[in-house]
Amino acid sequence: MNDMKANKINFSLFLVVAMGILVAGCSKNKDPKPGDQSQIAMKITVTASGADQTDQVDFGVMAANHNTSQYNAPVWKMNGTVQGNQNSILLDLNNFTGSTKTYVFETVKPFDFGGLQIHVSNLYGGPITISYKAEINGKIETSAENVVIADGQSHDKNFTYAPK
Repeated sequence: MNDMKANKINFSLFLVVAMGILVAGCSKNKDPKPGDQSQIAMKITVTASGADQTDQVDFGVMAANHNTSQYNAPVWKMNGTVQGNQNSILLDLNNFTGSTKTYVFETVKPFDFGGLQIHVSNLYGGPITISYKAEINGKIETSAENVVIADGQSHDKNFTYAPK
């Protein structure tokens, strides 16, 4: 059980560090000009089933701008409900052991860049099945359906999205 807590802490720290690197790595000379079409709208769908209290399931989404135009404004809708000005949302095991197994995240407005992080560890028991899809400006950029994580295995992915 301590390994599960350590993995969750490590994933959370990874998410925070990744967001910090993305934000810190952006300089002012890269800011889009007003009316610039170099931003992206994101729709990310994640599903997990078969997880139990001995497993670790973490999905994280983030969106940000090179400037501060996102602050104090809605960033994400989760299953149709605005989540306030959270630029990142982390779902854990508890989000997938109840009746809701699928979450749809949509940016409220376009952003300069975003990401999807996935960490699923099947520590004991039956298989966990996950699916995830990222649509960027209406086009599928990442898609994995019915990925089965067997007992003792894990699935780790980190995707970043920016205008093309």
